[in-house]
Amino acid sequence: MRIAFLSSSTGWGGLERNLIRYAQWMAECGHEVEVNCVQGSPLAESASATTLNIRHIPRQHRHLPFTAARRLRRHLEHTQTDIVWIRDPRDLPLCSRAIRNSGADLVFHQGMQISQPKTKRWHRVRYKHVSRWIAPLHHLRDEALANTPLRPEQVEVIPLALEANWFSTPKSPEARAMWSLPVDAKIVGLFGRIDPLKGHDTLIRALAEAAPEWHALIVGENTPNAGQDYRTECQKLAESLGVTDRVHWHPPTEELLSAYDACDAYAMCSTSETFGMVTIEALARSVPVVGTDAGGTPELLGHGTHGTLFKPGDWKALADALKRLDALPIAGGTHVQHFTKEHALKRWSKTLAAIRASAS
Repeated sequence: MRIAFLSSSTGWGGLERNLIRYAQWMAECGHEVEVNCVQGSPLAESASATTLNIRHIPRQHRHLPFTAARRLRRHLEHTQTDIVWIRDPRDLPLCSRAIRNSGADLVFHQGMQISQPKTKRWHRVRYKHVSRWIAPLHHLRDEALANTPLRPEQVEVIPLALEANWFSTPKSPEARAMWSLPVDAKIVGLFGRIDPLKGHDTLIRALAEAAPEWHALIVGENTPNAGQDYRTECQKLAESLGVTDRVHWHPPTEELLSAYDACDAYAMCSTSETFGMVTIEALARSVPVVGTDAGGTPELLGHGTHGTLFKPGDWKALADALKRLDALPIAGGTHVQHFTKEHALKRWSKTLAAIRASAS
């Protein structure tokens, strides 16, 4: 099957990271894969480090992309593309127009919540041309059906997944030393963008309330171009609460497996996370997760069966959870297996085959 992944994004977050990850996985499965991306973008740079075919596209206008759609349709027809795979809603106007009469099917791999209804006439036209809308969680599927013109038969749930090494690699006994952490402390982690929506201040306040042996490992950097130095704000908060020496800051890195191994617990403090990759990474490393009861986190944690939930911003509840570390639930193997690459690829293989069978 020939699959064209497309993103006009110039950012670098979960949408883009998972797009390139799945492009590589589809290539490993034997599909002929092409990545359409903006030249000079982080996605293009990441794709250039792989063996994937790359086609550069302009960052087109979000609305009424008529010229770009005609250009893309000619390319799809010329290359006899079977599937166009997108993740960013801003690419839906372009691709829903381009695939018409091209012989290709459009797959939308959801990565963002849909909080506002999409009920305009042009929404109906765009969503009609989506062959399959893949939601990573059931609550996102329900939200998509409630707020868009999508029909139930168009929507399927396939969780995002991780490489096998996340589940199979033995825990590193040197993890604490690798991250310069005290050996005798209890460590709670929080990794990713440092942003007010991610709730780092909640963790720092909880740390001040928890037992003094608790330390926090924070890995990440401020959200680029956000116009706010939230990290400095959090550092000042830690100083005012007297926990500066218990908060360990590290710059972002792609090599986080050992960071989870250094932790006794992981705190998902986001106001509302669509699908926290860090949550399933912690689950894969058998680290107890204490997460906010918002967004996709409750479903990832089995609504409290495979993790502990607290209200966003409730630092006292987070502190209370840390105080009873030994009682925190840890996700079992059956639940965690849903997030393995092997499980995901089996589901995707059946779905893609069914899409093309319907087209023929």
